[in-house]
Amino acid sequence: MRRSGELVQWNNKGGYGFVRDDAGRDYYVHISKVAAGSRPRIGDRLSFEIATGRKGRPSAIDVSITTASPAPQATLREVKQAPGNVSRFKLGLRTAAATLMTLLILGAIGAGRAPEWIGLLYAAMGAGSALLYRFDKLYALTGKYRVSENNLHVVDMAFGIIGGLAAQEVYRHKTVKPRFVATTWVIALVHTLGLAALTFGWLGLLLPAG
Repeated sequence: MRRSGELVQWNNKGGYGFVRDDAGRDYYVHISKVAAGSRPRIGDRLSFEIATGRKGRPSAIDVSITTASPAPQATLREVKQAPGNVSRFKLGLRTAAATLMTLLILGAIGAGRAPEWIGLLYAAMGAGSALLYRFDKLYALTGKYRVSENNLHVVDMAFGIIGGLAAQEVYRHKTVKPRFVATTWVIALVHTLGLAALTFGWLGLLLPAG
């Protein structure tokens, strides 16, 4: 059964994006699946079939453009807007969260409540996480093997969350899929609370007196 929806994210250079059906579900779409190789624009109404893509991801195939969005004004706005349904405010939260955790680390070390190697660990793992996001972005553009989402979450949880959040915002990557975004924010919250406990000495209040 064919479905219809709106193109909510599109990488014109890479030739891929996401179409959202009328029920609010997002499906991956590649330029190779669009009829006659037409390049859609954000806001276009599409008609498509559903198939299981790589890694079991639901994808749109046999895609045709039923209603094109206005041009050229829409094209100019696409460049300025954040991809998909992620607003600039939400993207800015990633930078704010990463900055807050960095300040908490520096505060904990400066107050003598955390060793310096904690900061080095976050820096090293953050750099590793950012590289993984960068590689995954490049692989997505070229259609090569992708980095597992579970691996991205594991590295973020293992002290790489600051770099992971920064990479998501810089590369505009992994910012649409609700489950992935939700897990990322849970990891960020865990680390923020842990670092706040170190910085403000809350751990001493929670532990029984000797």
